[in-house]
Amino acid sequence: MKYIKYPVIFLCFLLYILSECMLSGQSIGYGENSSKKREGYRYEAVPAKSRDALRSKSIEMNIDYTDSQTIFTMKSISDKEVEYITIELDADGNFASGARNVTHSSGKSKFEGSMWRKQQIVYAKRRSGRGQKTREFDLPKNKTLAVDGSLLLLLRSFPFDQNREWKLFLIDFSLHSVSGTVRQAGVETIRVKAGEFECYRMEVIIHAFVFRPKITYWITKMEPHFLVKHRGKIGPFTKTYITQLVSID
Repeated sequence: MKYIKYPVIFLCFLLYILSECMLSGQSIGYGENSSKKREGYRYEAVPAKSRDALRSKSIEMNIDYTDSQTIFTMKSISDKEVEYITIELDADGNFASGARNVTHSSGKSKFEGSMWRKQQIVYAKRRSGRGQKTREFDLPKNKTLAVDGSLLLLLRSFPFDQNREWKLFLIDFSLHSVSGTVRQAGVETIRVKAGEFECYRMEVIIHAFVFRPKITYWITKMEPHFLVKHRGKIGPFTKTYITQLVSID
C-alpha cells in the first residue's frame, strides 16, 4: 500500500521529520529568526516495542539561516546504512528543493532522490540500484505542502491553542504522496536525555485508504518549537520508532 514514508523526519522527522510550505500563498514567517545562524540537535531512535539496540539510529539535525533561504539537514546513522536529507526553503519559508541519499555501511549507494518545486508543481526523481524513476505532483490549493523533514519546520508556525487543524499534502523521496491532517492534542511535560521540556503534543493523521496511521510529535512550547520526541513509523513497512532528543548543540 502506498502511503508516505517518513524518514526521519521522521526519523526525521523522523524525524522523521522539520518543515513547510504554504500552498495557500501564506508565508511561514521566518523573518523573526533572521538573527539566528544555526540550530543543532542530536537524537536517538529505537523501535518502540523491541528496543533492539541493533536497530537503533543516531540522528543529527541542523537548521541554517541566511538572508535568502533556510536549509534543513539531517544525518541518520545505523549499523547498516547512513542517510542524508537536505531541504531548502526560500526566504518566505516555502519549499524550494530537497535531496535524500542513502548509502550502505560499506559506502555503496543504496538510494538517491531529489525534488524541486516550480510554482504549483513538484518534480521528483529517484534512483535505486540500476533503476530510475521520475514523477510530477500537482499541488492542491487547499492543503499545506510538507516534504519529508520540512514537516518539522511547518509545525513551528502552527496556530497553537486555537483548536484548529491543518490539511496536509505530504510528499516523500520514494515518489509517494498522501493527504493528512495535523492538530494539537494537548500540552505535556516530556523528559528525555537532554532534559525536561513543556511540549505541545502534535498529531499527524495520515489518510491512507482504510488505514489512518498516526504520527505524534512533541515540540517545545517555547520558541523555536524544536522537536523533543517523536513516535511513529519511519516508513510504510517499518516498525514504529520512538525518537528522543539527546542534546542541543
